[in-house]
Amino acid sequence: MLVKNNLFFLLILSFFVSCTIPDSNSLLSDINKDLDSLKNIYAPDTRVVLWNISVKEKNGKLAFTAEVDNKKAKSDLLKVLNAKYPALKITVNLLPEKHTNNIALVNNSVSNIKSKGSHTSELVNQALLGSPVKILKKERGWYLIQTPNHYIGWINSADIVQLDSAKQSEYKNTKKIIYNKQYGFSYTLPDSKSQVVTDLVIGCILPVIDIKNGFYEVKYPDNRIAFVKKDEVVDMEAILNKKPKENALVKTAKKFNGIPYMWGASSSKSIDCSGFTSNIYFLNGIILQRDASQQIKYGKVITTNFEYADLSLGDLLFFGRKANDSVPEKVIHVGMYIGDSEFIHASGRVLINSMDSIRFNYYVSGYDFLKTVRIIGQENGNTIEKITNNKFFKTIISD
Repeated sequence: MLVKNNLFFLLILSFFVSCTIPDSNSLLSDINKDLDSLKNIYAPDTRVVLWNISVKEKNGKLAFTAEVDNKKAKSDLLKVLNAKYPALKITVNLLPEKHTNNIALVNNSVSNIKSKGSHTSELVNQALLGSPVKILKKERGWYLIQTPNHYIGWINSADIVQLDSAKQSEYKNTKKIIYNKQYGFSYTLPDSKSQVVTDLVIGCILPVIDIKNGFYEVKYPDNRIAFVKKDEVVDMEAILNKKPKENALVKTAKKFNGIPYMWGASSSKSIDCSGFTSNIYFLNGIILQRDASQQIKYGKVITTNFEYADLSLGDLLFFGRKANDSVPEKVIHVGMYIGDSEFIHASGRVLINSMDSIRFNYYVSGYDFLKTVRIIGQENGNTIEKITNNKFFKTIISD
């Protein structure tokens, strides 16, 4: 994704410098073209790489500002632009900002992540209670964050709690549980008839203080104390040490059956198609990329035909629009194969359809079938990643 040798960089630089310097009428257009070229090199997917660029004209002069999250990207961006546009005012900021503590924990059962720092902006992702996130910057009551699957977005400041080094060390070495039911609650006392503290969804993470009367006493990131039924949770260690197995993936997927679909959602309250597949694999020890158009790129391709003879439980099926001479491939939907010609997916709600045309639940849609990809056995340390190898989770789990 980044240029890794000086020779390649010098070739790029010489290309830009050799271009004719544009006149004032076409300067802005030329800068934007050059920035597009640089973006293709350094940030081909801005969902997971920060590349926030602005070129504005004021009083007849152009000013360029940028935010990136990689030192080399900042350095090379400055070199290229200063070489070609020496009169341009250029500011490039490296994020995260200089926080002493840029690791935070999600403090609500499900927290919304938006495309912009605004309640009215598009929902692009969600994060669950206890999940670690990286703070990139703060702006008007919102934080720009990155989640463990590297997705970047904005979260309300009320939804997270920052960890200083002492709290991070304490949290890291505390036993944790993961909520394992589709939906439930924590309580003020070890009694399900007592006052509810919050709701919980499958995947919520909480540290344990004590055990009382069949309940775990737990502490929220903001220090609220609550009680959760022991039979509704699993030890986090059990999830961390899991290797995804076919039958376990199917069992996990069926826990989400019937949950309504919502674009950008990723919890057992509501969920979209790739949020669903991400959750299935997370609860089996693996972190996938967030979106279907990302997930399709990684793993082992099994078939490009809508047929199930060679499929294994847990394989991901992708749908969308096939490429042709005029348009590229577009990935729109993903589901997971569960055996006997059937797959489970979030479409309107989480449901099961068949790939067999004679079955009553045969899947009919306006999409093309694109391919089936196998995830099991394809961990690569980055885009199909064990939770224990993830740099975000390493900040909160013991070595």
